Amino acid sequence: MAEMDMGFTPRGNGSNGKKHKKKKKQSFMQSVVTGLFPCKGDSTGEIIRKIVFLAALIILVVSLVMIAVYFMQFKKLGDNTADGTITDKTIVELKNREPTKENIEKLPEGSINEKYAELYAENNDFVGWLNIPGTNIDLPVVQTTDNDFYLHRNFQKQYEFAGTLFADYEGVISKDGMPQNTVIYGHNMRYKFQFAQLMNYKRNISFLKASPVISFNTLYNDNMYKIVSVFVTNIKEEHGEVFPYYKDIYFKNRDEFFNFVLEIEDRSLYETGVDVEYGDEFITLSTCDQDTSLDLRLVIVARKVRPNENPEVNTELIKRKTSIKYFDAYYKIYGNTWNGRTWDTSLVKGMDAYLEENGLVDKPKES
Repeated sequence: MAEMDMGFTPRGNGSNGKKHKKKKKQSFMQSVVTGLFPCKGDSTGEIIRKIVFLAALIILVVSLVMIAVYFMQFKKLGDNTADGTITDKTIVELKNREPTKENIEKLPEGSINEKYAELYAENNDFVGWLNIPGTNIDLPVVQTTDNDFYLHRNFQKQYEFAGTLFADYEGVISKDGMPQNTVIYGHNMRYKFQFAQLMNYKRNISFLKASPVISFNTLYNDNMYKIVSVFVTNIKEEHGEVFPYYKDIYFKNRDEFFNFVLEIEDRSLYETGVDVEYGDEFITLSTCDQDTSLDLRLVIVARKVRPNENPEVNTELIKRKTSIKYFDAYYKIYGNTWNGRTWDTSLVKGMDAYLEENGLVDKPKES
């Protein structure tokens, strides 16, 4: 008994007279390490459990960092736009600054808009200034050799989640002219940033009536455009028909021109009463549509005001269409159907002949 009181185990009792080794107590940090990371002696199931847990932990940490960066970017944007505008104060100062003779001389050949000399000096990718009266869209537009660089970079080429408005690189803006369709991309940053207010064109016909004209002044020309179409389109084949509006930058012939106009008019939420004819130039504003869980695009297409044409729009002619062309996934969710072409095709000079020649006449179905 005395042997047992002293902590020894008598021989011949199933232990071969050996002593039990007392397990060394781990520190807190050692417990954390052995609890998280695979260790010698762990079973296969325990190793798998730890690996899965570590992977989930890494994903969580990365996600939290990304969320923090996202909100920091919004705070920065908010600090820079405290006066209610959405244009960075630095850019506003550059735009309003009296251009120096030196910077004017550095403008590219053929430039006429010396007022943008300071913006061009700050960033040689600057090609123009986009403004939609009646909205907070009053922003610089850049253009480079791809459509990725400015997705999450600001005008100073620094990382910023909201990015910068940029023109599609395939439609070169230069002293030699503009593409037949200038496509400009911008994020829909909800509430007020970048192209967020374009959503109002979709949601409210009175917004279109209040702001039916777009201004896009380049280094080489001052341009105004009348809105002819506001539509929502699909970009994923699994959701149905895809309309690649962003590829229609140059029209090789009359048929390509009429096909583009036909598509944007069929899909438009409105009839705007703005006429179109072969040879017209367009501006297309593209952003994400935030109203559904589908990956959709909201697109605004406007026709360039012709020389000596009145830039004003007769807003009394603007009305909602009764038949709008969508795609399979949209029809399944909302139950809408394409009931045939109801807009006034005579507003597009030569369109009726084009439809007849190509067997594309689509009369409205009887209700």
